[in-house]
Amino acid sequence: MKNKIALLLLLGLMAVTNAQEKFEPEWENLKQHKATPEWFADAKLGVYFHWGVYNVPANGNEWYGRFMYESDRQKSWGKDVYDYHTKTYGRDVDYHDFIPQWKAEKFSAERWVDMFENMGAKFIGTIAEHHDGFSLWESDVNPWNSFDKGPKIDVVKQIGDEVKKRNLKFMTTFHHGFHMHFYPKKENSFLRPVSMHAVTYANPEVPQEDEYRILYGNTTYKEECDIWLGKLNEVINSYSPDYIWMDFAQGYIQEDYRKQFLANYFNKAKEQNKEVVVNTKGSFFPTDLAVVNLERATVIDIAPEVWVTDFQLGSSWGYNKDKRTALDPKKAIRILAEVVSKNGVMILAAAPMAKGIIPEEQAIAMEGIGAWLKLYGEAIYYTRPFVAYGQGPTEMKRNPEDEWNAYGAIKAGLYDLNSKDIRYTKNNKTVYAIQLGWPGENKQTVLTAFANKAKDMNVKSVSVLGSKQKIKWEKTEEGLTVTSPRKMPAEAEAALVYKITLK
Repeated sequence: MKNKIALLLLLGLMAVTNAQEKFEPEWENLKQHKATPEWFADAKLGVYFHWGVYNVPANGNEWYGRFMYESDRQKSWGKDVYDYHTKTYGRDVDYHDFIPQWKAEKFSAERWVDMFENMGAKFIGTIAEHHDGFSLWESDVNPWNSFDKGPKIDVVKQIGDEVKKRNLKFMTTFHHGFHMHFYPKKENSFLRPVSMHAVTYANPEVPQEDEYRILYGNTTYKEECDIWLGKLNEVINSYSPDYIWMDFAQGYIQEDYRKQFLANYFNKAKEQNKEVVVNTKGSFFPTDLAVVNLERATVIDIAPEVWVTDFQLGSSWGYNKDKRTALDPKKAIRILAEVVSKNGVMILAAAPMAKGIIPEEQAIAMEGIGAWLKLYGEAIYYTRPFVAYGQGPTEMKRNPEDEWNAYGAIKAGLYDLNSKDIRYTKNNKTVYAIQLGWPGENKQTVLTAFANKAKDMNVKSVSVLGSKQKIKWEKTEEGLTVTSPRKMPAEAEAALVYKITLK
């Protein structure tokens, strides 16, 4: 009997302890969450895609649903969409009319995840919902979803199941904090936080009928916040993502809702005994508990905390049938090295067609990125920053005219990185000097970090990944001088990797 009582007391104490350990929706309590688990710091590269109703017109970009109603847009991006829509479809065709046309007849989660995994992504995801209010999962909260309408597919489930089969991390992206401001509204008709990005008209062309109210955001502020949280709870409870990626504008959501979301997400992760990630673009979440996201950008030097950045694989985030271009895989590798050298993680976003095909040019770009990473991924995955991020003449700087500076940072120069630029990473006693392009045969390069912050480090050996040649190297007062091999290793046109072993 005494043993039973003792056991019951122990179980009761454990239950109380577990209850006390639950996250509460208060900032100080939520900050107990570790912003960057090791798996995220190790992964370095992830991928997801923008796919939705906007892919049916496939013009402009993923903001088509807004721009088709914005008759006097002045800013360059999207300003032609209103006229395009008028000439192509007429003013009596609304955004919701595209939904039945989105059939996704060629979609294959297995084929897509194959491509993403072969590219070298260590976490893979799907857009869950963009600003347009159309969800890509089976939803009770939102009747406007891809399971009940359009393609009749639970995209989040299909991608998530396929990713988890491969023991990779699963990511869902949410852009719906901006939904309340996405479509043009009547002037002064809603008591919502002021947004520099909102558009108002006395008589907006957006449908006002009650059946479309939730889709077009013709709701009260409280309804919008309730729907925002409800959607997140559905995805957390049904699909258990390892990473919930957040776009800008979540700060328009009432603070109590934001805190409740984090508590729900972190508690669910604790139940499942896994570590999860959430990011912040701006300050809607404290950086103590969320990873900072900088759109298409880098930072000036090695950051003390892990950060994340996103880049487009296509010409825009959403597929544009009139601009069939893709990211140069060589430039993608160089930007990846730049990001990783400064304690960052890179995400690439694909732009599939409405029918469910990833455009050939994007597929080729992914193949090129994967080819390099299959050979030289050891210089990227599982690494950490060296004592210096690198060297070289290419200047990274902010473009003062970028209207999205509040959500990005230093962008100018990223696509100009070349063989005169070096980026360093390390893994224990191994340092990788990544030369961002092939310098030519038997070319000397001085790694100046070894004359500065790394001057007291003793070098044991130097080799070139992908080359069997024993190369020349020498440590001098100017740094560590290395000589490129006589023959260019495979894929080294994108970047050449010197592997430096320390004593």
